[in-house]
Amino acid sequence: MKDTISYYLMDYFASLGLKKVFFVPGGGNMFLVDAIGRHPEIDFVSTHNEQAAVIAAEAYTRLTNSIGIALVTTGPGATNSITGIAGAWLDSIPLIVISGQVKRNDIKKNSGVRQKGPQEIDIVSMVKNITKYAKTIKNKNNILNEVQKSISLTISGRPGPILLDIPLDIQASEKVFKKFKKQSLNSLRLKSKNINQLQLKKIIDKIRESKKPLFLLGQGIKSAQAITITKKLVEKFNIPYLVTWPMLDFAPDCHKLNMGRPGVVAKRYPNLILQNCDLLISIGARLDRVVTAHNPKNFAKNANLYCIDVDISELEKHPKRFNVIHSDAKNFISNLLNKCEPKPKNNLWVKECNLIKNYFITDKIKKSRKLSIYEVIDLLSKKLPRDSIIATGSSGLSVEAFYTHFSNKENQRIFLTTGLGAMGYGFPALVGVNKLNKQLFLYESDGSAMMNLQELQTLKTIGSKAKIFLINNNGYASIRNTQRNFFKGRYIGTGSNSGLDTPSISKLSCSLGIKSFKCKSLKELESKLDKYLIKDELILFEIFVQENENLFPKCSTHNIDNGNFISAPIEDMSPLLPLITLKKFTNNKLDKLSERIRYEI
Repeated sequence: MKDTISYYLMDYFASLGLKKVFFVPGGGNMFLVDAIGRHPEIDFVSTHNEQAAVIAAEAYTRLTNSIGIALVTTGPGATNSITGIAGAWLDSIPLIVISGQVKRNDIKKNSGVRQKGPQEIDIVSMVKNITKYAKTIKNKNNILNEVQKSISLTISGRPGPILLDIPLDIQASEKVFKKFKKQSLNSLRLKSKNINQLQLKKIIDKIRESKKPLFLLGQGIKSAQAITITKKLVEKFNIPYLVTWPMLDFAPDCHKLNMGRPGVVAKRYPNLILQNCDLLISIGARLDRVVTAHNPKNFAKNANLYCIDVDISELEKHPKRFNVIHSDAKNFISNLLNKCEPKPKNNLWVKECNLIKNYFITDKIKKSRKLSIYEVIDLLSKKLPRDSIIATGSSGLSVEAFYTHFSNKENQRIFLTTGLGAMGYGFPALVGVNKLNKQLFLYESDGSAMMNLQELQTLKTIGSKAKIFLINNNGYASIRNTQRNFFKGRYIGTGSNSGLDTPSISKLSCSLGIKSFKCKSLKELESKLDKYLIKDELILFEIFVQENENLFPKCSTHNIDNGNFISAPIEDMSPLLPLITLKKFTNNKLDKLSERIRYEI
């Protein structure tokens, strides 16, 4: 058959099972747009902003065994895509971004001018440091090799996004080709490096010796498609585990081995259990400052600590006391299962962990006349069904409270963008997972929603049946807390009294023909959920909560020594516990800093 290079490219994607394209049409990508419209196997979604198209594609990747494709035009279309690309880069998400470009003769090259072709921009240079591969296609005969190379890179090792920039004249070029035969995406995956067997033997010996072993499971397990084998590992060895935020949905909150999410913002029990273990095996978690409470030297301070990661640079950043193993999660876990027979079950340690968990699993909410964000999260934990998908926003007090306190059920899929934490993630992420044959929910906040509000129309256009929980706390509650605590309450640009007005999003959604409700009390919200969660239509619940709630529990900094700020140990969260209680749950191994904080603040 004879057709354009653009159609040839789409036919190759379809042969690999890559059939979902999110795009915004433009003059710089018009032949590619025509190809996705004509190809019988390509399913496309048109968004209202290129940032949204890329975020939607990234979200689609997260929840499928495929790779989302985003198609953008040149100039501002390409620059709008950068936030989504950066989010995928930091969270290790495979992603294909195709950008249109001006004709090859109109590219400025090294001429010294800022621009030659209309809306020309050198997007490749801009994204070089946040992609695994980025290139402008100059030779139409080499496009298949470039595409195969880029797909191999996006799914292999530590995954990440790629960008191919295709000039208009190449898009429009004709090519004679045979329709591609169906093939496996995994056929392009590069082989994993063999694990160091000496290191493996050492960690096996430590597991056999340990009385209080603990796993910490991170996003790298999802990246390596190792969820199933990881579940087999923790069950076979009966070892309790912690998870990072992206792994919240690994197993239900009530599972006897699930000890929660540690870090700066967390329940108390994961941090206490972390500090009580004598062996910590971190798999696929990069252990950033939020997880280690800005003090990696104190992290799991009573434990032998092993960190397994596919990225050698992430391993090299750790303190010397960290034992590091360079391997992807699936390869490491497979070897561990094959080489290590579990010792007698860790029943006493599991019991101790659950005693701590059950003691601290609930934190009392101060009753108020106005609805608390914690009451909302508790209600959603009870009402949202198993086997559903919950997309969330990615920053702000509402989201941090959600990932601290939400109690997930069996087979719920829950996700966000963590590394970048971009506001505006929620609506386009929901667009990306729209047709995955599960009940869909979005938990988002008003400040973040404003960043991509236009995608409410996209949700309406594509016939979404999702239920949206829009938390309204009058703007940027998290930043208001910062301004209150560090700048003597000088509020600037964070709410209606400081230069930032947020409209009623429920009224806006009504104007789009989307059913919407305002909820200002727990009773009102529960009544609406009981009646409308089962409805087969797109519904938005605007939930008005207290404007200035504090985030808790939290690892806080304390002002002592006349203005010197000191971070509390990760196990000593605010509101501060009595020392006698803290001693009880740290086996009397009290950090001296905990005493100092109480005596000097």
